Amino acid sequence: MPAVKLLELTSMRDFMALTAVRVKPEQRRFTRNAIITFLQTRHPAVTTYAIHHQGQLAGFVMLIHAENPTQWIIDRLTIDRDHQGQGLGYAVADQLIDMVHGFENSEMVIARYRPENDAARSLFNKLGFKQREEMFRGRHVTLLEFEFEEDDEANEDKDAETDDVADDEAADDLPNAPESADDERGG
Repeated sequence: MPAVKLLELTSMRDFMALTAVRVKPEQRRFTRNAIITFLQTRHPAVTTYAIHHQGQLAGFVMLIHAENPTQWIIDRLTIDRDHQGQGLGYAVADQLIDMVHGFENSEMVIARYRPENDAARSLFNKLGFKQREEMFRGRHVTLLEFEFEEDDEANEDKDAETDDVADDEAADDLPNAPESADDERGG
């Protein structure tokens, strides 16, 4: 997998550098300009990263902390046309999944893109996301949800705790499975 470096963007100057990112003509309808991305990143739940590969700007991506505090959304994953086909999108998404997995109380990563974006659909399918068709703010989008699998050790610890539960009331206090992301979106 290619090495990618994600650098958080904070200033308007950082975002203006994103204007150098070019996509293929057929992909332009899936991207937003740097100013809109900058304005949306002003929201405290949104972080935008520049993607660097071999010392060059290769794209950008947004990571959004959803309204449900256990969920995170990957949005606007954009790879420059000169860097496409090298596995950078996969490397970036994989790195973000690992990052979110390390956050306290995170249970789910959601990838958001337009349904007609076949490249995004293929990428996230390779990563094991499960597809759902939805509407978001009046637009058709496809959401791909990826739930973290618990480590075998964590499962063994959880099983041992469950075995010690003496009655049904105590069992009701155990953690529940992650909530559905049907109505929980940030951005």
